[in-house]
Amino acid sequence: MRNEILMEAESILKERHEKLNESVKVARQKLMDDATFSALSSALQKEIIENAKKEAYGEKVDRKKENKLNDELKAYLREKNIDLTEKFSCHLCNDNGYKDGKMCACLKKEISALLFKESNFGNLVSFDDAKKSAPKEYQKLYDKMKEWCHSDFKKNLIFIAGKTGVGKTYLASAIAKELMDLGRIVKLVTAFQMSRDFKEYRFSYNEEILNKYLSAEFLFIDDLGTETLYKNITVDLLFHVINERKNRKLCTILTSNLTLDEIYDRYDERIFSRIVDRTTSITLNLAGLDLRTKKK
Repeated sequence: MRNEILMEAESILKERHEKLNESVKVARQKLMDDATFSALSSALQKEIIENAKKEAYGEKVDRKKENKLNDELKAYLREKNIDLTEKFSCHLCNDNGYKDGKMCACLKKEISALLFKESNFGNLVSFDDAKKSAPKEYQKLYDKMKEWCHSDFKKNLIFIAGKTGVGKTYLASAIAKELMDLGRIVKLVTAFQMSRDFKEYRFSYNEEILNKYLSAEFLFIDDLGTETLYKNITVDLLFHVINERKNRKLCTILTSNLTLDEIYDRYDERIFSRIVDRTTSITLNLAGLDLRTKKK
């Protein structure tokens, strides 16, 4: 993941928190000129400090006065109808973006949203909405893939095949949205863009280009088979990405108009073997009418 994406996502969380607490900020500024509040607040802080000193020296602490001042301050604020309680959009990490040293789901959602924005994909669709317009024979498949989104991801590669218009990208879109709603980091890219990135990487060796394919928690590559095959570049790097992601136990979702036989012919046995490996892969073949024609 690029540093600027992470920094922008963190900035969004910070701005959201500040906006959520604008009323608290305004209220605190008004209270600066309130003599009663200042007196109560100062007395409470003085008592808290004194009690802390006693506690540090092992002395017995009587908190009756501290509690009394605290209650008086709260009562005064209620009387003035002022709420100084800090508000959070995420109560797991209190809008810090991290919990116990790990990324919180809220930060991952923002990262996914930024990655999606730069992917140039169309709107994502939920499983519920997708099922409404999907043929009856797809209903169980949609349920199965929604379950996968909530699984342990032992099956970490999904290959969705089918002719143009049968709903491959639509299904992938539903999977991506479900994962993003769960707070997963999702990167979507077309095979065309992938091949261009691989070519740029081969001539620049800018590790950041390749790293975005290797490090994304969930990588979606749409329309595999439509990209330009650059000699000694596309196939080699595609295998490297798929193989490395499998080794890291990161999930990869591929959609393609190609059959498995055509995948074997176009790429090589190494890529084919990773896709058809039943222990870690799921292969889906969507057959049927062009759904776009059907909707018209």
